[in-house]
Amino acid sequence: MRLKHLLALIVTMGMAGVTSADELFMKNGSRIVGTLVSAEGGKVIFDTPFAGKITIGAGNIERMVTAEKVTIMMTNGEILRDRVIDSTDEQLIAVAEGEAPVMFAPGDIDMVNPEPWQIGEGYKWSGEASAALETQRGNTDTDEYDMAAKTIWRSLNNRFTIDGSMELDENSGEKTADNWDLQFKYDRFLKNTDNYLGARTKFEYDKFADLDLRTTIGPYLGRQFLDRPVLSIAGELGPVWVDEQFDVAEDQDYYAMNWDFSVTSDVIGFGTMLYFEHDGTLSFEDTDDLILNTVAGLRMPLIFGFETKLEAKWEYDRGAVDGVDELDETYNFGIGYRW
Repeated sequence: MRLKHLLALIVTMGMAGVTSADELFMKNGSRIVGTLVSAEGGKVIFDTPFAGKITIGAGNIERMVTAEKVTIMMTNGEILRDRVIDSTDEQLIAVAEGEAPVMFAPGDIDMVNPEPWQIGEGYKWSGEASAALETQRGNTDTDEYDMAAKTIWRSLNNRFTIDGSMELDENSGEKTADNWDLQFKYDRFLKNTDNYLGARTKFEYDKFADLDLRTTIGPYLGRQFLDRPVLSIAGELGPVWVDEQFDVAEDQDYYAMNWDFSVTSDVIGFGTMLYFEHDGTLSFEDTDDLILNTVAGLRMPLIFGFETKLEAKWEYDRGAVDGVDELDETYNFGIGYRW
């Protein structure tokens, strides 16, 4: 214990002569001076006086030193609050006044300056909304309206999601598309794992598919396979009860298996995001009752949270009623806002 306190004293005295700036020592021998903003998912955000905020791959950093106190979340879940990071030739040292120093390797850091919700304090609210509108007047009068919105409340252990979309098209005063869907989800993350338990309720309406209302309810097991900006992959699987009410065809209900799969990536850079979402439902009783929904798109940032959105959507229903196409394709370009 005396050795630890002596080490803390030496480190503290050494830091007294250091200017109030953080430092990154790179593996190529260079040194960057500025302010450490955060570190997460293999990326370090560093605010420099010469280039503003820059993002650096953690694999390029040999060690770091901070002049200001930071909060460190370790890979084992331990949280070190209000610490100054110094380093030896081989290890990093987290120092706090009146406490023994903690020595660790750079690979032991999960996050630096995590958001409050990531350490169990409150919720983070995020969301997105987009709209694609088109009006044409002349030989043919057409109006097309496509809108979508999604909002998420996330804490360390809980996640609440509400999302929905609407499509309304008219051609010379006659409707050619009229549909909407609305979904509610709750996820409970299991401690110290990437798995979670969840439940969903989804409602769907499609006038031209003779669908007055489809209700889907059920639990699922989910897993966040990867959660990095360059590649995020999540999947869900579970049984559901489906109730379908039609205007003309006979109503039906059945039990089915439901799956959900999503991928996002910022590999292009410059804030651009690629995304792919797929979900399906297959009846336990009749394999003709198969529903597949697939969305692929690209989001590109504009200013003040606004973005452009290029998206393709495929909706397949093998059990569609007579006279209704099994596959519905939608392509649109719109403007969105993200918070």
